[in-house]
This record gives sequence, C-alpha cells and structure tokens, in this order.
Amino acid sequence: MTTIDVCSTSEIERLGPCWDDLAGRALEPNPFAERAFLIPALRHLSRRKLVVLCVWNGPDRVRLDAIAVLRASVVPFGVVDVWRVEQAPYAALLLDRESAAPAVEAISCWLARQWPGAVGLGIADVDVNGALAETLRMLAARRRLRLDLSSPRRRAALACGAGANFERPIAARRRKEWARLKRRLMERGRLDFEWSDQPAAIESLLALEAAGWKGARGTALNADPERAAFAREMLAGFASQRRMQIARLLFDGRPIAAGAVLRSQSRAYYWKTAYDPAFVQFSPGLQLTLAMSPDLQADRRLTLADSCADPDHPMIDRIWTKRIDLADFVLQTTAHPSAAFELAICARRAKALAGARVKGLVNRWRRGGATRRASAPPPAA
Repeated sequence: MTTIDVCSTSEIERLGPCWDDLAGRALEPNPFAERAFLIPALRHLSRRKLVVLCVWNGPDRVRLDAIAVLRASVVPFGVVDVWRVEQAPYAALLLDRESAAPAVEAISCWLARQWPGAVGLGIADVDVNGALAETLRMLAARRRLRLDLSSPRRRAALACGAGANFERPIAARRRKEWARLKRRLMERGRLDFEWSDQPAAIESLLALEAAGWKGARGTALNADPERAAFAREMLAGFASQRRMQIARLLFDGRPIAAGAVLRSQSRAYYWKTAYDPAFVQFSPGLQLTLAMSPDLQADRRLTLADSCADPDHPMIDRIWTKRIDLADFVLQTTAHPSAAFELAICARRAKALAGARVKGLVNRWRRGGATRRASAPPPAA
C-alpha cells in the first residue's frame, strides 16, 4: 500500500516534521539524508539531473517511510545510483526501520516502470554488517534477485559508551611521541580545547581549510561559492537543532585546528577537519582528535563515532581503531534478465578500476610535484 511521489526541492522542504520523524526512526542513522544536510546539498551541489522519491505508507501521505535521491544512468541498461553528494560519506537514502524492505521494493518497482532501461539500484558505502545490508540480502533472496557487492573497504570509527577507552589499543611509543609534540607546542604558548556551535566557529573551520593543502589545490569549501554556501547553511541547520559542534584547538586564543561533528540518533560523524599548516610540525589535526575523543566516548547518548574518512587514513586510523566494513551494493530490478545485470556490473567495475588508476596517477604526480618543490634550491637574492 505504498505511495511514491516524485518531489521537487521546494516540495521536500515542506515535509518538515514528517522528514524529521523518519530520521528519528530510521533503519540506520544517516544525517546526510536528513533535511538539514540534503536540502542545502540539492540547492547548491547538485550538478546532474536528480529525482527525489518520497515513499509514503499508504495513500493518505501521513507516515513517510523513505526518502531516496536517484541519479539516472547515462547509458541504456545501466545502474541507477542513489545519489552520494561529494561532501557526504553515505548515499542520500533514509528508510523506516519497520518498513525498509517494502520501501526498497517499491523504489525498485518504480524504477522498472519509469526507467525501463535500469537493470539495478546502486547504493554506495553500505555497512556490510548493518541493517541496510541485511535488508537488501533478505529482499534479494525473497525476490530471487541478484545482489552485487564490490569495492570492499574499511573506515575508522570510535567506539563510545561505558568502558570505551580509545587509548588502550594504541602503542605506548606512539602515545609518548604525541604527548611530546603537545608539550613542545605548549612551551611556545597557551593551548586550549573547546566545543562551539557558533557561526564564528564555522567560519574558523572554513578559513583553516582554505589555508591548508585543500586551499592550495582549489578544493576547499571556501574556494567555490556554492560549496561555501552549502557548508554554512548545512552546519547552521544542524546547530539550530543542537546536533552540530565544532571542536577547536586554540593556540594563544586563535584556532589552529578545527573539526565539525554532526549527530544522528546514537552516532556522531566527524564530517570535516582542518588545521593551520604553520603548525604542521606539531600535528595539530592529530592533537585535536586526541582532545575530542574522550568527550565523545564519555557521551552516554553515543554508541559510535564515524570518522567519515577515506580508508587507510594516515591520521585517524592510528587513533580510532574500531572499523566499519563498507561496500557498494547493486540490487537487480525486476525488469531485465540476469545477463543484462551482469553486463552492467562488468561495465561498472571496469569504469571504477579505470577511475582508481587515474586517481592513483594524479596523486603520485601531485606528491612528486610537492617533493620537487621542497627539494628545489631557494631563489637567488
């Protein structure tokens, strides 16, 4: 008895309480599919044609069971992906915990009717041990549909709650080295740590990011007016709901590192971090994470803090030792035989492999350029 509406950005803005209610009973917490994040993302960061689906429990449209933002396939017989905006670690999908399977099935059937060329529904960055993955497996088994998993990876996380102690698994020599760096910094000035949800703290995060390596590459939020507008609107929206704080490390009163933490249900999300490159010898980003971690672990409302970081991150992986196992899932729709699905999956994996190789070459070129600049002799006086 589900009802599906295709909504514009202005229409989903009016969902308000229904959307917030869905977020509170979601199968898995996902702040990146909540209105405080998704509306600014759709307004400022959507570069391609997107379709926003609202799945209701019945024709009266009182109880919202799912929101999904879909990005159409650019090739016939391709996979339609749930949109994952560049600034989000998870796809824009929110499902009611009691009606998740019927909602996914309704979305899949809608695809079969409205986009006959679609052979699968793709969802990136799914926790393979989570409730969403279990729902997809059960639905695929019941409907005898193919379910493909690819690109397995692990993301650092921080266990929170009673008895949690992030320092315990860390080698003593590392703790000693990090403490030495902190003492060296404190010998040069006053070092303070604070949490803030004020606009000035948001601006300090954006300024620090622009001053660092992302600013040099032109990828900082402040380097693009639309990204900057998104970040300010999104962070202010979460702050108004008391679900966002900026952790800041202050040296003689000025911020040298900052990190934005979002909250949804019993999880925290370390969405963005930045530091002053003038203090790089003291590892300010690492010192900030060391300072904020005990507070997160001591918060009785939290069970986990997600780093939102890339796999094998050189900083966070050494401090937060719990791991979230992730993979990209593709669920076959009912409109096409398995052969078409298999062909689409092969093409998808070939494209991902080519993209990874290009990214690796670009990163090596960038590292080589940085090495050449560092080793070049100073200009003549």
